[in-house]
Amino acid sequence: MQKPNLKSTYRAPALDKGLDIIELLALSSIGLTQAKIANHLNKSVNEIYRMLNTLRERNYVEFDQSTDQYILSYKLLNLASSFNPTKTLLEKANPIMKEITAKIKQSIHLSIYTAGKLLVIAKCDSGSAYNYHVAIGSSFDLLETSSGRVILTFQSEEERVRRLARRKVFLNIEKNNHIPKSQLRTLEKKFTKKTIHKIFKDRCEIVKSLKIVGITNISYPIFDHSGYAIASLTTPYLNRLYEKDSDLEESSKIIANYAKKLSSDLGYI
Repeated sequence: MQKPNLKSTYRAPALDKGLDIIELLALSSIGLTQAKIANHLNKSVNEIYRMLNTLRERNYVEFDQSTDQYILSYKLLNLASSFNPTKTLLEKANPIMKEITAKIKQSIHLSIYTAGKLLVIAKCDSGSAYNYHVAIGSSFDLLETSSGRVILTFQSEEERVRRLARRKVFLNIEKNNHIPKSQLRTLEKKFTKKTIHKIFKDRCEIVKSLKIVGITNISYPIFDHSGYAIASLTTPYLNRLYEKDSDLEESSKIIANYAKKLSSDLGYI
């Protein structure tokens, strides 16, 4: 499928600012003042004043006069409940994930990009007593997992830059990040054009885990009709000594075939 050509002449700066505000408030566990919103987004207070007023008028955000803070309303949640592409993704992915684990006897999880981070939305455990899985609802830095790097790779250059910029914004907001700053910088240095080229060429990433010793990540992108990755299927492969499992190469081929099937089911050509 031919990918859309997104030109800068079609940008809508005002819309970008509004979406930046919504994403920022979605991540914040507390309300934010107009000054703090401007500071986090590297904008002037005047730049976001009209955006905030419009969002209030359209009931996307609420304003607490006692604290001068803005918070998200439930309007986005109500809209999401009426149109939920994630639900379609899960409905099609869950039976495929069960088939994969039955064949390779390894756990597998499904992840998506959201608000500058990676979010695990589904998993299927292996039948082995020795099992490793990632919990549903877990979120990670985009660059610390194969899932995040794979999703980032299969985007347009413009969208990849945008998501990496969002990543930095939200990392600055989170005060209790579990990754030391030195390690974050190391992760950023490793995600080079060479890395992107290799993942793109291989159509996947198979590497030793950056977080768990003894795990090899097998991660494949999931595409939809847009031609870009909307999710990733990832197996944290365990080399169990006394069980007859599929080897790493065979497991990778099986996951690749199912990833293609899931992408096809979602409209990818």
